[in-house]
Amino acid sequence: MASPDEAASCQSFFRQGTRGIFNQCTVMIFDTVNLPQNVFQLALRAIEDCQEPRYQSDLDPVINAVTSRQREYTAGRVLARELLARIGVDAQTIASGPKREPLWPTGIVGSISHNELYCAVVVAQNSVVTSVGIDIETTGRIDRHLWANLFTQEETEHLLQLESAAQSRQATVLFSIKEAFYKYQFPITRGWVGFRDVSVHQEDASFYRLTAQISDATVASNVLAVVEPVGTDQVIALVVDQSVLKATGNQLSRRPAPAP
Repeated sequence: MASPDEAASCQSFFRQGTRGIFNQCTVMIFDTVNLPQNVFQLALRAIEDCQEPRYQSDLDPVINAVTSRQREYTAGRVLARELLARIGVDAQTIASGPKREPLWPTGIVGSISHNELYCAVVVAQNSVVTSVGIDIETTGRIDRHLWANLFTQEETEHLLQLESAAQSRQATVLFSIKEAFYKYQFPITRGWVGFRDVSVHQEDASFYRLTAQISDATVASNVLAVVEPVGTDQVIALVVDQSVLKATGNQLSRRPAPAP
């Protein structure tokens, strides 16, 4: 059970999940996406609150890892099973593939991410979406010396126009979107896509489009990214089919994004 302070912190930034037995600090995220919850579930939870119920299969792939890695891995599986149950899927074991990707039950697509504090999971029926990708990052860890390996020239020029604080946050946002896109595209292509193989373009305060820089990344034209803050120093990015967002009535504003 989350402490009162943790629960208050969650409520200050997100809509608190209060259904049934899910009474821990489980936060439903990306309300703006407005996808049908009977076939599409997203949630964020503190890693420490996401350790039970645990199965041996949650430990076997990381049995020789350090304790923090074991807890992160376990948190992803525990939360994923809860969300799968919400859409009517019973999955005690969510194994890992050769690239450490989660192996979802038949008919399911999903994605798991974590940082040092939180675990984020998205799952959906593959009759609704082609794929999904999610990523959570702590702001301030994308140093400028990394930019040449992560960002296109256009993205770098955009970052250089920003003030220091906005620059740090936006670099984190771009990185997180690209991480989420990799998770989106891998189940489709089974191939490697590098950070500079896609370019990210801001459409609105929360929405971003992606364009491919190489032919192997052409699925980028089919997606939208949605970004939300987590507290004051973290961001979370979701990449999903843009056709699904249109089908649910979400319309991207064409107003310029607000100044940082």
